Amino acid sequence: MKKTRFFYMLILFVILVFSLAACSQNNQKSSKPQNTAPDSGNDTADSEPKSGGTLTVATGADLTKLDLHTSTVLSDRIPLLHVQEMLVTIDENMKIIPMLAKDWEISENQNTFTFHLREGVKFHNGNEMKAEDVKYSIERFIEYAPRSAEFSMVDSIEVMDDYTVAFHLKSPSGVFLGSLANPFNPAVIIPKGEGANGEEIKNPIGTGPFQFDKWEQGKQLVLKKFDNYRPIEGEPTGFGGEKVAYVDEIVFKPISEASVRLTSLETGEVDVVLDVLPNDYDRLKQKQSVVVAMKPSLNWGMLQFGMNKPPFDNLDMRKAVAYALNKQEIVDVATRKLGEPAPSAVFPETEWFSDVHADDYEQDLQKAKELVKKAGYDGEPIVISTSTAYDHHEKTALVMQTQLKKIGLNVEIEALEWASFISDRWVTGDYHLLNGHITPRPDPNQIYYAYLHSSTSYNGYKSEKMDSLLEEGIKEVDMSKRKEIYNDVQSLLQEDLSFSSLYYYPVIEAHSPKIKGYETWSAGYPRLWNVWISE
Repeated sequence: MKKTRFFYMLILFVILVFSLAACSQNNQKSSKPQNTAPDSGNDTADSEPKSGGTLTVATGADLTKLDLHTSTVLSDRIPLLHVQEMLVTIDENMKIIPMLAKDWEISENQNTFTFHLREGVKFHNGNEMKAEDVKYSIERFIEYAPRSAEFSMVDSIEVMDDYTVAFHLKSPSGVFLGSLANPFNPAVIIPKGEGANGEEIKNPIGTGPFQFDKWEQGKQLVLKKFDNYRPIEGEPTGFGGEKVAYVDEIVFKPISEASVRLTSLETGEVDVVLDVLPNDYDRLKQKQSVVVAMKPSLNWGMLQFGMNKPPFDNLDMRKAVAYALNKQEIVDVATRKLGEPAPSAVFPETEWFSDVHADDYEQDLQKAKELVKKAGYDGEPIVISTSTAYDHHEKTALVMQTQLKKIGLNVEIEALEWASFISDRWVTGDYHLLNGHITPRPDPNQIYYAYLHSSTSYNGYKSEKMDSLLEEGIKEVDMSKRKEIYNDVQSLLQEDLSFSSLYYYPVIEAHSPKIKGYETWSAGYPRLWNVWISE
């Protein structure tokens, strides 16, 4: 009888746990988070948080540098955003929320943003973060960062007192806060004097829950728990809210082969695996020894046209490619049907998406062939540049190669190691076609401006009309008017075809059942604070 009674009590407990999980619609956690993996019943709230131990994470690509002010690479941001933080940040749904600033106010003329800093926040070197550090950090970013143009509206930065800093703008701006919170090439706050005169930072210091220990390139990056971390109050969400470092150490190991990453997880060599391939998802769901989670992603795959040289300096050739592509076929192969075709860079579930963003090219092989003939293409080799770091990059290139051959293009594939792909092809614009993927941004300006404005685009695209629209989008503060502007931007993009959006890629991650508190985020960033090891 005792066993039977215990059994029914256990059943009731399990039902209660899943009922509570179902009621939580925003997946937010307290500082003692309940671990409810979306796709596995293996990971339940069966233990209180424990401190200590080493958490080992397998990533698909190694870091390229340690200076987030000058980096635009996801594999750099994944570990270093555990080390360094921004003035403001984004929550689970890309909304801007406080981080190192506890609050802010905007002047009546909307030309001045005054931030009040949290007191007692320590850098890893033991110094307290103050307004001088904020001023120095953003000024360094404006001078040396690849996306410094996003702060073109800033006229000056004024230190009011130790905990108050004012940004004086040249004119009102609807995108200023989004620029401060943008995790792509993040404007992290560092101690005054670090990386002075543009010198590259080799020992990153921040205010995050973990501090940098060492980087052995190609082998591992090691972070240590920062004992003097001072978390902000509030429910954990996105990069914000209360963060608790439970583990003593995090080790990031770059393992480029997806199969090797999973083998390392199953043998216990690593605890968390990022970049799980879609074709492994169904298999892993059946395993009791692994917790796997998949979420719809804000990450999107794109095809960039190299407009610095023939043949894609010709609009007819770019349009021929657009009409040749079948995005659903690309999704089926590259994401194993777990992703979705992307008509634009703006995600459908955000407030910026409209009918304009939904309007896309449909495959028309006959029209594509006519455009190729009109362009005078004579069969010269066309190279698709892609990377080996992400499986969906190469798969996308292979599908596109097949589709483009159907309209008579002589297409080859160049698969590059991650460092070469990012530091050479991507930023030099020296390619015919290039496919990769982009991580989420809190404001559409941060997507469009970087790739379409003549001052920042890599691929040779220049348009006075586009520049004017993008500059207007920065200055406008009325939300409805800004939406109209970015509708116009999207329409002009589809006309000029500097790049084409291909698919929204799912986030799939796996971890050991002993790892608790870990939650997958649709933005594609792992968050290893509020995570502990149960044994």
